Parts: sequence; C-alpha cells; structure tokens
Amino acid sequence: MTAAPSYDMVVIGGGITGAGIARDAALRGLKVALFEKGDYASGTSSKSSKLVHGGLRYLEHGEIGLVFESVSERRVQTRVAPHLVRPLPFLIPIYKGARPGLEVMNVGLWIYDSLALFRAPRLHRTFRGARAALALEPALRSEGLRGALEYYDCNTDDARLVLENALDAIALGADCHTYAEVTRFERRGDGRITGVAVRDRLTGETRSVTARVVVLAAGAWTDEMVRRFEIPIDRPLLRRTKGVHIVVPRDRLPLSRAITLVSPVDQRVMFAIPWRERTVLGTTDTDFTGTADEVAADADDVKYLCDSGNGVFPTAQLVTDDVIATWAGLRPLIAAPPNVDESDVSREHEVFSRADGLVIIAGGKLTTYRRMARQAVNETVKLLDQLGETIVVNRTTTKDRALPGAAGLTQADLEGVAAVGRALMADHGLDVDTATHLCGVYGARAPEIGRRIAADRALGERLDPELPYVWAEVEFAVSHDLARTVEDVLARRVPLLLVSRDQGLGVSDRIADAIGARLGWSAAQRARMLDDYRAEVALSRRWRSAA
Repeated sequence: MTAAPSYDMVVIGGGITGAGIARDAALRGLKVALFEKGDYASGTSSKSSKLVHGGLRYLEHGEIGLVFESVSERRVQTRVAPHLVRPLPFLIPIYKGARPGLEVMNVGLWIYDSLALFRAPRLHRTFRGARAALALEPALRSEGLRGALEYYDCNTDDARLVLENALDAIALGADCHTYAEVTRFERRGDGRITGVAVRDRLTGETRSVTARVVVLAAGAWTDEMVRRFEIPIDRPLLRRTKGVHIVVPRDRLPLSRAITLVSPVDQRVMFAIPWRERTVLGTTDTDFTGTADEVAADADDVKYLCDSGNGVFPTAQLVTDDVIATWAGLRPLIAAPPNVDESDVSREHEVFSRADGLVIIAGGKLTTYRRMARQAVNETVKLLDQLGETIVVNRTTTKDRALPGAAGLTQADLEGVAAVGRALMADHGLDVDTATHLCGVYGARAPEIGRRIAADRALGERLDPELPYVWAEVEFAVSHDLARTVEDVLARRVPLLLVSRDQGLGVSDRIADAIGARLGWSAAQRARMLDDYRAEVALSRRWRSAA
C-alpha cells in the first residue's frame, strides 16, 4: 500500500501571498508546508510603499470593483492587525491647471468614502486656497496652489505583516521553512507532481517531501521558476516593473501627513510618506527584465525621485547626498496574452490550476493578500477534488482571526495598542518613546520584550541614538521572530538597513555576536553572515557608483 503524502499542500514562496496561503490553508485544517529560499518577505513583500490602501487612482479608470475590494480589505486589516496597519492622513495638493481639479477630486473622494461604506478612519476634507493648504503642510510649493484634499488610508510594516502571517500559520500547524530552496519537482511516470526536493541554503542539507498539490506563490520570481522547472506554459505570466524608494532625513523634508503628488518630471502619481523618523519618496515605475535577485536602484532612479520631490517641495532642495537608503522591488503585474491589449488584462492577480497538481498564483498587491490567499486555497481544494483526492476542509476563514500581535488586545483598534504601551511603562518602567515603539511594532507581544528589558536594563539601550530600536529586539528576533541571519535582523526585524544613516554597519558586528551566541555559529559562519549583510548594503548603495 502506498504511504499517504506528507502534506496536502506545499507552498513555494514566503512573501505575503505564500505566507497568507499557508495561514489560510492551515486554518482550514490542511496539512501544509512552506518553503522560502530566503527569509520571510525578503523579496518584493518588504520593498513596497508600506501602504494598505484602497487604490484611489483606480477610480480614474472606472475600476470600482477593485477599489471596493481594497477598501474592504483595508478595514479588515485595521481590525485583525491594528498594531501593524494604522490610519495615515494623505494630502492631495491641487495646482492651477491640474486635471482633475479640486471640485472633481472632491467628488471622487466622496465616491471613495462611499465605497468604504463611510467607514474610513476619517472622511475626507477639502481645503480651498493656498493659505489653508500651506497651514497643513508648509513645505508644499505655494505657486499656483489652489487648495488640497485630505483623505485617509493606512501605512504598515510590510515585512512584519508577512512575518505575523507566517507565525500564525506555524501556530496553526503549518510546517514553514526559510532558506529552504525547492530544487525540483518530484513526478511520477504520467507527469503528476508528487512532491518537491528541498535544499537548506544555510546547511547544505537536502531532502524530499511528498505532497498532493504544489502551490507556486513566487511573486516576481514566477516566470523564472516556470522556466527552471520546465513547466509547459507558452507565455510569460508577468510583466515586471521596478519600483524604487529613497529614504531621506525627516529634517530635510518634514511632513506630518503623506502627500499624494504628481511628479513634475513625467506627471506620474507618487508619494512622500513620513515613516520611522524619516521621509520616504517613491515610487518609480520602469520595466525590468533582469533576474529578480539583483534588482536595485540606479542613479537615474534616485535623481528622478529627488527631482520629483523638489518640484513639489522646493524648499527641501534634496540632493543625492541626502539619501540615507534605497530599496527596490518588482511589481508582479499580470502580462497580456498574445493579441490582447495590456489595458484589457487584470492588473491584480490570477490563479492558474493545472491537472498535474500545480497551482500558480501570479500578480496581486499587498492590500488584498488575504483575499488572494483565500482564492488560491479555494482553487487548490477544487483541484484536489478533481484529482480524486479525498480531503476534509473546515469552513473557517481568516477574516476575523487576529494576527499574533493583535491577539488578546483589550480593543481591536489603536486604543487596544495604546493600552499595551501604557502597561509597558507602568509594569516594566519603559520610557514613553520605547514603549510607543514596541507596542506599535509588536502589539500584544510587546510585554515579553518589556520583561526582558526590566530584567536587564542594557537590553533597553538603543541600537542607534536617532531611532527607537533597542537591543532586546535583536534577542527577540531570534528567539521569537524566526530570524536566522544578520540580514534577517537588520533588514526586516529591526530594519536599520532602511533607516539608519550607516544602514546598521556600525552595530552589525555586535549583532552577529548576539545572534551567533544564540544559534551556535562558528567563526566561519559568523564571517559569512556579516559578508552577506555587507553585500546587501552594497546592493542598496550600488547607484552611488554611477551617480
């Protein structure tokens, strides 16, 4: 008798889509394994604009359904992860000659509010005249300013949103692995997929696992994986475009709101966003044809973003030397099939189900990840049924299940998060800045860090005097947050790579010592981990060599 497969489903990819699929499937009772060749969110999912938003620009194209879906998911995320998805005011300055103008934009925002069933964090407001707009954001260009509109979307910590989905998937029984690269599909004689071969990229160990179905959730790497595994698909699934962001000191561009702006360089819509004691400008949108592993900002990208910012904020006078850090990600847009115009193709996501036991999900965006995951699992269950696989699936959904940092909050909103912060100060003697930071990142999980700091005050010292991150978070990253490398910690758990003026290089040796002591690294392993992190910093700075 043939042994039963080890798993009902193997998920390839540990970005927001893969982690969301593993969580959804595990909640429904499926036996799931996830394999990610790097760290959780190490690809596109940590290189977004850090927004959970309704897609206001889709209204211009009449894509009402997309906007409704996005604003609905925005509300879900503020409820299940209020520590990670927080309301943020946006301002749209309107200048002379702008199309649409102030009144048309006002109507558009009423539609936007109505699609959210008037449950946005706050309804939009209209400010007529330059004086009213400049009172809100003095850095705006005053010449030709006719007024501004304020509306609300949400910002997020994209890497932590992925991580908490993975943590919850594991808590539900999923078997999730990072630095685990799938090297081939296992097939039987008729071509039916029966499992995958996996190599641990840190230890070199290899193994095979069996599965009823494999789900490819590789994001921008989808077409590369299709070619590598010789999957018979006769066209590219994706059109990938590169999105670059730059980070500048807050004092060079002080903002109290995010600004939705039109670049004077090419009339593209982009954002200036206050984020983690800094200001972020982005994003670019250029076609990309190289390997997804090597995507990076170039000198033209950085100059374009500085010039675009200066066109709207003339007193900032940003120059490339102001740039602390950059990040670059790839949008995995669905490609048009032959003879179909790009404008007629979904700009969101598609799920492909194959009779050989493979499901592919391509495209999509951060805001709607939970719905994408649900659809992918639905298609997987349907395929299992078509293949004659008997499986019992629960009807439970993720819509009302809190992510780990929101579990047990006194209220499923910002007040519940704030209550954690007050308790950190009262119970563990933390200062207001540290308490505010910890509750806003870890939510209900923050008291564990507070207890460690109370027991050893050295763990409450800052990693960077300008930023709120503390040493206890490094320990927590390894013991609770699945970090395995220096890069995991400094790029995504405590992201000095993105916000520190030296991008974490000044503390990287001490962090390697702290991680290595917990994980038992040899001297050679420690050196390799530091080399890998320095290479990641060099990639983010590559643009300087051509500037």
